[in-house]
Amino acid sequence: MLWFLRDYPLAAVLLRAATLAFNSLLIGGIVFCAVLLPQSNFFSVAIGKFAPRALRLLRIGAIGLAAAQVLFVALDSAMLMSTGGLRLSDLYAANYFLAGSLFVASTCIFLISSRLGLPRKPAWLAFAVPLIFATVWTSHGASRLEHQIPLMLLTGLHQLAVALWIGGMPYLWLLLASRANGGTVEDDGGARVARRYSIMSLASVAVLVGAGVAMAWVYTQSWSAMYGTAYGVVLIAKSIMLAAVLALGAGNFLLIRGRRFNSSPWLLRIAQFSEAEMGIGFAIILAAASLTAQPPAVDLAQNRLTLPEISARMTPRWPSFSTPPARALPAVQPMKAAIQTYALSPDDAKSASNKMEQEWSEYNHHWAGIVVLVAGLLAMLGRWDRARWARHWPLAFLGLALFLFLRADPEAWPLGPRGYWASFYNPEDLQHRLYILLIASFVAFEWSVQTERLRSSKAALVFPAVCALGGALLLTHDHTLGNVKEELLAEMSHTAIALCAVFAGWSRWLEVRASGGGAATGRGIRIAAWVWPVCLVCIGLLLLNYREA
Repeated sequence: MLWFLRDYPLAAVLLRAATLAFNSLLIGGIVFCAVLLPQSNFFSVAIGKFAPRALRLLRIGAIGLAAAQVLFVALDSAMLMSTGGLRLSDLYAANYFLAGSLFVASTCIFLISSRLGLPRKPAWLAFAVPLIFATVWTSHGASRLEHQIPLMLLTGLHQLAVALWIGGMPYLWLLLASRANGGTVEDDGGARVARRYSIMSLASVAVLVGAGVAMAWVYTQSWSAMYGTAYGVVLIAKSIMLAAVLALGAGNFLLIRGRRFNSSPWLLRIAQFSEAEMGIGFAIILAAASLTAQPPAVDLAQNRLTLPEISARMTPRWPSFSTPPARALPAVQPMKAAIQTYALSPDDAKSASNKMEQEWSEYNHHWAGIVVLVAGLLAMLGRWDRARWARHWPLAFLGLALFLFLRADPEAWPLGPRGYWASFYNPEDLQHRLYILLIASFVAFEWSVQTERLRSSKAALVFPAVCALGGALLLTHDHTLGNVKEELLAEMSHTAIALCAVFAGWSRWLEVRASGGGAATGRGIRIAAWVWPVCLVCIGLLLLNYREA
């Protein structure tokens, strides 16, 4: 059990993200079907395809939400019983337990009711009420002693706006995809639905931004809290991604309101932009889950970073390519002793980062930066026909995967005494293993795509999907350096890298979908084609400038 609890921070964030994502998918789908779909004369060929797919997606949202909450309640209960000496009977009245029970009960009732078919009546909206309430029940607003009711209302509005906008978008995509193969959409009311959704999304964005700004002010109350705390850094990252989604949404809005909206190529274009909009939107949800794991910045008056400290760390400096030997690093505790130490005192288990460990970590980051920088420059060069040899750039990442496998975790096999599987008790080590798998998985596909050995459009989507997923997961990456300021400075670099990876992934996705789907290219797609290699170059430069002291 203690092995599992050692991964508690990462597991809690991922389960919270799954809860927010599936909750938004379920609420957004219910509102889309019950409010936006016309109540009559809509059962044409398109709806014949849309209805079963939408119902299946709604059920996936409900099952995913219930599963995430069961695991979350089990995880929290196990942690409290193992570390606090509590019994299960002591936890029934806890907010997280009651909220989880409400989630599970609501989704079970919905699944039973869904046997009646697609939710087309306004009465189905009643399911959204307990789902929003359960989300608010475990939020920062519910735990505040001051302004509790206004903060809970703002949180509820914020979550509802996300659900209507981001959660409803997959259903719009299903509808457009059912009509993008030819013809117009006026005969089945699809254009009317898309325009209704655009109006609803505009209102949702206004509510989301308004409520978000109000909560951000209450939870920060100063500019220094925005750049000087982990809460503020994640909030800034979330805002940057929101701006990107708004830009994509604005493009879709103009297409939907345009006169050429009914033609098939423009339907396909809207569907493609919606895919990127959804992807970045759900990355924002992951960042929001990471945000809920941080204490509000207003409660952290001590150990805030100052602008001079940030400037001193982020000022470019020539990277270091010297490394201490593995034997010079601190001795590694046996597995059983390390787990016992963490169980007794988690803070004591987080040993202070010494000079040798810092040099080891910086060396790893700098060489990783060289690899990514070279890959990004080759990807830019490979866009010209005279430099077709540069299209082998994905192979550079094989070196990165091997490098991470050998040096990312010196206390684990093959360099350290701790076994390969035993090292998974450390969340940071676990994430490194996942990144190695992600890198290895896309290299083969993207190299084959770039060299035209594979012409499958699905194979071409592996790299952008892995890149976007890796960037989203990096938003949950934390460091235990034994010093709050040092941890935050390291997380700033990783947050910037995560944003570049998310944007690289979804810009490449747009390029692939536009070239493979037969839609007109347009200025937006041409811009996207250059965004992802530039993002790779930026990631390389950020890694080269990474420092821990």
